[in-house]
Amino acid sequence: MTTLPHRGRLAETPFPRLLLRLQRERFGGALLLTRRRVEKRLLFQQGAPVYAESNLASESLGLQLLDAGRLARKDYERLVATVAREQWKEGKALLELSLIDPRGLFEALRDQVRLRIVECFGWPEGEFQLDASAAPPAEAQALRSDLVALIQEGIATHWSPERILAELAPGMALYPHRERAFADLAPRLARDAAVEALIAALDGRQTLWRALQAARTPLALAAAWVLAEAGGLSLAAAPHAADAGPEVELVVARAPAAPPERAAVTAAGRPPRGAPAVARDAVRAADALRAEIDERFDRLGSIDHYGLLGQSRAALPAALKQAYHRAAKTYHPDALARAGLDEESLRRATRVFAEISTAWAVLSDPERRRAYDASVSGDRDAADADRIANAETNYRKGEVLVRQGNFRGAIDYLRAAVELWPEEPLYQSSLGWALFKKTPSEPKAARDHLELAIALAPHDETVQTRYAAVLRDLEELR
Repeated sequence: MTTLPHRGRLAETPFPRLLLRLQRERFGGALLLTRRRVEKRLLFQQGAPVYAESNLASESLGLQLLDAGRLARKDYERLVATVAREQWKEGKALLELSLIDPRGLFEALRDQVRLRIVECFGWPEGEFQLDASAAPPAEAQALRSDLVALIQEGIATHWSPERILAELAPGMALYPHRERAFADLAPRLARDAAVEALIAALDGRQTLWRALQAARTPLALAAAWVLAEAGGLSLAAAPHAADAGPEVELVVARAPAAPPERAAVTAAGRPPRGAPAVARDAVRAADALRAEIDERFDRLGSIDHYGLLGQSRAALPAALKQAYHRAAKTYHPDALARAGLDEESLRRATRVFAEISTAWAVLSDPERRRAYDASVSGDRDAADADRIANAETNYRKGEVLVRQGNFRGAIDYLRAAVELWPEEPLYQSSLGWALFKKTPSEPKAARDHLELAIALAPHDETVQTRYAAVLRDLEELR
């Protein structure tokens, strides 16, 4: 019997944490997920998902194979007609029409379960309900998914790097030590070179922030989240005695030894008379940074997420992202370590950066931003906030489909984003590119949207490259 509540909200228990809790408690039964009119039913055995049902037409087996290039358009149309005429399930129809062999059908069904679950990682809101009395079909065990790799894929696909870093931010200045579960979790992670580098860096001799410098891909950042949340790592204030060598006897966040031109600084933090000008400049810069940190620290709790990023409630997603990146350059532990700050200033800066990261994680997610706006100020600016949130939600869904090569499926989402917020060049550019790349292509419509994107962002190289490709196709590039 699970200790989880029988029902709840994904805004309070995010989907990957819900899955980890079900795994820890070896849950058996059904997890019903609902979001507006979308419903999914996931069946579990001993904490692992083995089956997934969905009412989304876009998650049908035929469309999955069509979008993956494993089914031709004419064969897909034959499949749809046969299913409608014979009232067969898609799997049976695929076999009867010789469009797939039994092994290929099994692999497609297993992919379908995985894809239906991974899509749920893009749900910042929704409700869940548990039914421990439900039992999966006997044959479902063969479709069992490994939750470690599944959660890693879902987070890498649907969470932004900024959101992952914000989740990990409170422990950035601490040292990650490998727990017993690490040996079980690490081999089950999907691997690329960045994941390999991250695992090697999690050696207990450097802070989490320094270890994360190796996590240069979404897959590696997601691996860090999984290892931390699934019990593979613990965080401590100092390196483990068994791991720490002479080179890490000092706290990593402490400022490094000053280079020769900065060494001549008195204990009071001032360069002695006659010290080089560069030393005096360095001290003045450190004083200015310290004052900025103190000012921001003192305002924590009295300003909202927008204030932390220095933006208004009407700010577009691109402006929020730029503001976060500016703050990150100042408050990242590496930048602070080079600034020569004292321990108290480093502590305050770490707290400020954690708050900024949390603000960005909320405001960069359209639905979390909309919920936050509603919670802090009622209806003020509600119309614009709702438009921005809806536009960004549609854009992100469209971009996921574009990355999968499903340009046809992406268009409806990208067109909705453009209609809600036509002033955003990224939305115009993405819609234009999807129109150009889909089959059949619509290069003239694509050109119109890319020209709007150029007018809004004349120096964007991606837009210019896409525009040139469309013009070449139209034979208008001279």
